[in-house]
Amino acid sequence: MKALRINNGKVALEEIPAPIASDDEAIIEIERAGVCNTDLEIIKGYHNFNGTMGHEFVGTVYDAKDKSFIGKRVVADINQACMKCHVCESGGMHHCPNRSVIGIVNKDGAFAEYLSTTLSSLVEVPQDLALDKIVFAEPVAAALEIQEQIQLDKQNPICVIGDGKLGLLIAMTLDKSGYEVHLVGRHPERLERLGNFSGTYKKTSTERAYAVVVEATGNPQGFQSAIDLIRPRGHLVLKSTYAAPFQFNPSMLVVNEINVVGSRCGPMDKAVEMIASGILDPSSLIDAQMPLEQGIEALNRAQESGVLKVLIQF
Repeated sequence: MKALRINNGKVALEEIPAPIASDDEAIIEIERAGVCNTDLEIIKGYHNFNGTMGHEFVGTVYDAKDKSFIGKRVVADINQACMKCHVCESGGMHHCPNRSVIGIVNKDGAFAEYLSTTLSSLVEVPQDLALDKIVFAEPVAAALEIQEQIQLDKQNPICVIGDGKLGLLIAMTLDKSGYEVHLVGRHPERLERLGNFSGTYKKTSTERAYAVVVEATGNPQGFQSAIDLIRPRGHLVLKSTYAAPFQFNPSMLVVNEINVVGSRCGPMDKAVEMIASGILDPSSLIDAQMPLEQGIEALNRAQESGVLKVLIQF
């Protein structure tokens, strides 16, 4: 099968053997895959990953030992937990110390014709749901994770910093969930991508007034901007992942008793439900679609200034 792979920082389209399902796995025939900022950071060295890239996808179960799964259209939680350790037993599968992560840590990803993944990670999706919508299930789940982690107040606005792909999805999911959103970004023309958005868009903000600030810029400078906007004893939610470290002075976190929350993967079932219900249509973020054979061009396109979501078609 064809697969878009990275080896020691070099990306190439290669022919590799198709995966074979173990007893607890399914083979997914990929139909759509999305390029994420994390994929772009992997090219720069994030997690020192070597293998097939890609973790946002939708596909159909091609093979499984449990034949009842075959033919179902699915998305999947990207975390493959051992289900045996004390972390898994306490319900923390996303943080299993023995886990692999599709396309990120010790597990080949979705920029390939076929993918193997655990049966327990699968979430079935309606057959008639547009692929260009449901392919966003993984990043929508990541956006929804904020609501799982923090008790949010609908009486106080939530500030989201960053109007890239994830920042826009966070703003959309919070807005559709009934929260007042103040989106701070550099691209006001992207406001139209949010559809029927009832929040406020700001190019800059200097108020230290927010109880919750979500940093989703993908840029280390966004971290300082978030600290400048959060009020004492507020919650700072970090969504950006970087290949390279950066320096900051933590004194204001201490002085103002800021609660810092890392936020990563989220509830795939709730993401599917929100998209399938029609409440959220993330396909407005798509800027380009290319076949797998043009996978390198798709990655290059995703890195161009101003480009939001790029999809790989199968």
